[in-house]
Amino acid sequence: MIDETESKFLDAALKLFAKKGYTDTTAIAIADEAGFNEKTLFRKFKTKKNLYDMVLAQNAEKFMQELSEFVFVDKKFETPLDFLEHYIKNATKVYWDNFEFFNLSINEPNEKLEPTMENTTNFVGEYLEKNIPNQKIDYRIFGITIHAFIYAINVERFQGRTYINYDDAIEKFIKNSIQCIPNTP
Repeated sequence: MIDETESKFLDAALKLFAKKGYTDTTAIAIADEAGFNEKTLFRKFKTKKNLYDMVLAQNAEKFMQELSEFVFVDKKFETPLDFLEHYIKNATKVYWDNFEFFNLSINEPNEKLEPTMENTTNFVGEYLEKNIPNQKIDYRIFGITIHAFIYAINVERFQGRTYINYDDAIEKFIKNSIQCIPNTP
């Protein structure tokens, strides 16, 4: 069970690792951000690497749980457009709500996340195929395309850039995506 002090360290570490990367984030900076000293950090986690691994594990579990609950629903959609609207809007929200973890998992190499990322990519392809069947598209690549867009739009939002309307961009991406699927309105 994670106590309140550990939770503060985990939150601070996620924030700093996502912003600066693992290498450029110091234990002192994490301790300062959490409101404790470095000695307390090492007493709780032993090493910065242990803290990093725990940040990844804890947030990967939360992220996957939210994807399962809000994105990968077992529901019959009326049309491919209905499905894509649900999928893209909900995935975008889950990714935004977990952006620091998502950004960290994309930008920091971690061999422990590789199998999870590969399995998720394969699952996304299968989920897309189930909901937009009988199309001549590579569902796995289509899924990567959707998630690359979601990442890019969330990076812009995270950076505070305002040159693009976030909600409008999502709507246009959905409409563009549906136009790329043969036999859809």
